[in-house]
Amino acid sequence: MHLGPHATSQHFDRADTISSVGVIAETSCDKKPSANEGEVPTVFSQPAPFTLGNVSPLIAGLRNHHINNLDTSIFKVFTITEKVRLQFRAEAFNALNQVRFGGPNTTVTAGANFGRITTQSNDPRQMQFGLKLIW
Repeated sequence: MHLGPHATSQHFDRADTISSVGVIAETSCDKKPSANEGEVPTVFSQPAPFTLGNVSPLIAGLRNHHINNLDTSIFKVFTITEKVRLQFRAEAFNALNQVRFGGPNTTVTAGANFGRITTQSNDPRQMQFGLKLIW
C-alpha cells in the first residue's frame, strides 16, 4: 500500500467541495453525450496534506450514460446440392458506431485531469464476415 500526502492511501483520497450550490447536477441520459459534459473540476479542490476531503466516496449525481449499443447480424443460406449448403454471415458490433464515454477521472491527485472524461468505455464499430460450409 502506497502512502500519499493527501490521505492514508492513494486509493482512499477524497476531494473537498468548494461550491455551496452542490456537488453536481445529474445529467440527462436522453441527450447525446459529449466528452466535455463531465468536466466538474471547479466544484472540487485538493484537500490539505494528510487529511481526507469532505466529499463522500459515492456521489449520487455523478453517473455515466446508459449503454446504447446495437449489435446486428445477417445470415443467408445458399443451397449448392441437396446435402451441401453454404452460409454467408455478416455481423456488426456497435453497428451505429455510437460513442460511450468513460466516467470522469476521480483521482484527487490527477492534477489537470481531475474531473475530466478522458476515456471511451465501448469499442468502435466492428464488422466481421464469414462463410460456413454445411454438409
